Amino acid sequence: MDLAIGGWILVAVGLLLAFTGTKLFWLAVGIAGFAFGWLVTLALFPNVDPVAGLLAGLVLGIACGVVAIKGLPIIGKALGAVLVGLFGLTLAKLFFDNNTVWNVVGFIVGAVIGYYVVKLSLNFGIALVTAMGGATMVWNGIVEALPDLTDLIPAMAALATFIFGFLAQQAQRREDEASVSSSQ
Repeated sequence: MDLAIGGWILVAVGLLLAFTGTKLFWLAVGIAGFAFGWLVTLALFPNVDPVAGLLAGLVLGIACGVVAIKGLPIIGKALGAVLVGLFGLTLAKLFFDNNTVWNVVGFIVGAVIGYYVVKLSLNFGIALVTAMGGATMVWNGIVEALPDLTDLIPAMAALATFIFGFLAQQAQRREDEASVSSSQ
């Protein structure tokens, strides 16, 4: 599989996550598992065939989606940890020239932050971390699909995805709350 095709798949999945993370929670958890499997495989084993990363992502994504459907309460916090951890990993790859130790440190720091964001406010936190996770996937997908671009373009696309994805999720939440209160 061409790495560019995988990059565009990652962009599409990231956009889906950023805009529907709270509405389709089970899907958000599956997407987080997919991204975790794919991006961590590629970050820790940079010379591995991209198909192996894609397969690792698919297996982990399906497993995470199934677990989310079962409704385990810790899943929201784990989702925050994984998605913000991936953001930390992306920043570490950018600033520390893809050094494996710094990639792991970036992921761990991001994971701790993501866990506590969701722990403090579940609905707001999930919207925030799914928008951030989707933006991270868009960023990484564009870098993989178009490696010759300047770093500014994927970063701006990620920022726009984060802002508009979060705002769309918040608008949907307010709309859902208004329809519930009007029906009572």
